[in-house]
Amino acid sequence: MQDAPSRGKLAFRTQGITKTYGAGEAAVHALRGVDLEVPSGELIVLLGASGSGKSTLLNILGGLDRASKGRAQFFEAELTEMSDAELTMYRRKHVGFVFQFYNLMPSLTAFENVELVTEIADNPLDPAEALSLVGLKERMDHFPAQLSGGEQQRVAIARTLAAAPEVVLYDEPLANLDPERRRGLRALIRRLAREHGTTLVYVTHDPAEALEIGDEIAVMEEGRIIERGAPEDVYARPTSLAGARALGPITVLHGTWDGETLQTPLGDVPATNLQAGPGPCRVVWRPESLRAGGVGPVEVVVDDVVARGPDWAFVARLDGHEIRGRSADRLEVGASVRVTPGAPAAVLAPEATLATRREEATA
Repeated sequence: MQDAPSRGKLAFRTQGITKTYGAGEAAVHALRGVDLEVPSGELIVLLGASGSGKSTLLNILGGLDRASKGRAQFFEAELTEMSDAELTMYRRKHVGFVFQFYNLMPSLTAFENVELVTEIADNPLDPAEALSLVGLKERMDHFPAQLSGGEQQRVAIARTLAAAPEVVLYDEPLANLDPERRRGLRALIRRLAREHGTTLVYVTHDPAEALEIGDEIAVMEEGRIIERGAPEDVYARPTSLAGARALGPITVLHGTWDGETLQTPLGDVPATNLQAGPGPCRVVWRPESLRAGGVGPVEVVVDDVVARGPDWAFVARLDGHEIRGRSADRLEVGASVRVTPGAPAAVLAPEATLATRREEATA
């Protein structure tokens, strides 16, 4: 295959991708008609729970697996039509992988582990330069057993960078690390992708990771992309309940929209991000939009309270519904408090399903 074109085009495009393992009643449908476009130089996060299809999609993009049906393209090259030999060359010349497990050779130093890939890459970086980029200039002569988990993952990232790939595919790379090391490596991954103009597809089940890393987030559930957009949009203005829940806690209450007023059990609120016509609807709030105190018309009973930075996160009950909000002061469990609602994240039709308006608009 020819070398990848310059920036500004689509690095990946899939059309109607399906993946089925097995047959008959035992068949597992890992992907169910996925359409995805990844612009060159962008950072796209595939977010979803285990079994949502995100790693399967990543493996097809990386040439590690084949789609059952549909098309997958890398720039102008048709991945779904490549032979095994062509896929091997595609992976070698254009794709870098970073996995949850570091896969370092224990008998080789950090430098030697990185040096391995430079022997087969066309235009590799110097191993010492790659290790310096990830902050391991002083540790390149150490063996994996002499490095922390975070340092070993940085060696794995340096190994990928040294091959100078056109795209880098990350599959849950930070899952085994503690929160502090995860935060540091998230910032490193994003910075390196920006500096090198690399296309990045990143798989995770962690919404905080998705929000911090991605230029765009594609939320996956049951083999489909159910929500896609900029992090601030999929968080603050979701178009489905499943998409809203994937990005963190929500409160969902039944309401009524009459074309002028949005009535809810917590009082009348602004009708923002309307996804429903007049009549019954479901109203979705993020916790920061439901504040304890004020002059809210109803009281809720507090079930739990947890510190969240300068605020307190609380969980409460209202007529059998769970209310998740924030409070400037610590609340007592069992206490009754008034809740002042802000603008909801979304107003959805009562029969809202996995099919979202955002998907329909791009179909």
